Amino acid sequence: MFQSRIPRFSFRAGTVGFGLLSAAIFGLALVIGIAGLGFGRIWDELASVRFGLIAIVLVHIGQLAFCAWAWSCLMSDVQAGRRPGFLELLGLRWTRESIDSLLPVAQVGGELAAARLLAGTRLSIPVAGASIIADVTIETLTQAVFTLIGLALLFGLAKGGDVAHWAELGLAIAAAFAALAVFAQRWGGVRLFEKLLLAIADRTGWNRLEGVAGLDAALSEVYRLRGQLLLAGLGHLAAWSLGAAEVMVASWALGYPLDAGQGYVVESLAQAVRSAAFFVPAAVGIQEGSFVIVAGLFGVPPDAAVSISLTKRVRELALGLPGLAAWQMREIRRRLTRRSAAATAAADP
Repeated sequence: MFQSRIPRFSFRAGTVGFGLLSAAIFGLALVIGIAGLGFGRIWDELASVRFGLIAIVLVHIGQLAFCAWAWSCLMSDVQAGRRPGFLELLGLRWTRESIDSLLPVAQVGGELAAARLLAGTRLSIPVAGASIIADVTIETLTQAVFTLIGLALLFGLAKGGDVAHWAELGLAIAAAFAALAVFAQRWGGVRLFEKLLLAIADRTGWNRLEGVAGLDAALSEVYRLRGQLLLAGLGHLAAWSLGAAEVMVASWALGYPLDAGQGYVVESLAQAVRSAAFFVPAAVGIQEGSFVIVAGLFGVPPDAAVSISLTKRVRELALGLPGLAAWQMREIRRRLTRRSAAATAAADP
């Protein structure tokens, strides 16, 4: 029994440890970079955004709403009485993003937590897991499209020799996104998701393990919904595109206004770099570096570019911390309900 626990502990500790080490390294680089620009200067610029932060938060809530609607499209064949409502999916999408953004879970912990919560209420494990796998696949594919649109705009809007280098990087990342989304399931992505669900169930006492075996079949059923898949793709692409409004609001508040096309380029390429650096929690330091380079193509100075990125960090904290708290409260209620039901069952003769 002792030997059987070593690999699980080593994998978990190694994954979290690598993520924290990466965040420490790039975080230190970010601190050094901000020190070079001047902490006081960056703080003053962030303070100047003021009510713009409220607008940025509202814009992101709109993005979450589009993502929740896209997710709901993939459940159109679920029995009406068991199909989760839009607000429930919106809350779960909030949970997914809060976990992935703020915890060292390599961008998968939020999806696993959402699968657990969704399967614990209305749906079976395979249906819940299949909807999340399909949703993540479509989201990844649409990010590739989002990146390619940003690259097309980059050629028309930016000037200078750096454009070609960013185009090469963006094309490589977009191709990697598309390949990952299309072929990951053939390379064992579904089996990996099954194993992760089983590991969570084993550690938490989740008593619905028998349903995991139907995940492949449930995923096939989702992929037969061609029209709903298209709608989900449009929803995710709208969510990605709306992110450009965050950049525009922050840039205007800082006195270096970017138009819609420029904001789209900055957001698309910065998000591509952030996703490529999934192993670094919250892409600490990496996101800021990408903003400095891409926004610099449109005349935004480094200090303002870093401030734009940091406004997005503030928004992540403003929505993410309450999201983590709501997730933990929901988990506590689930545990208390389960214990109460077990005590009642034990008390019955």
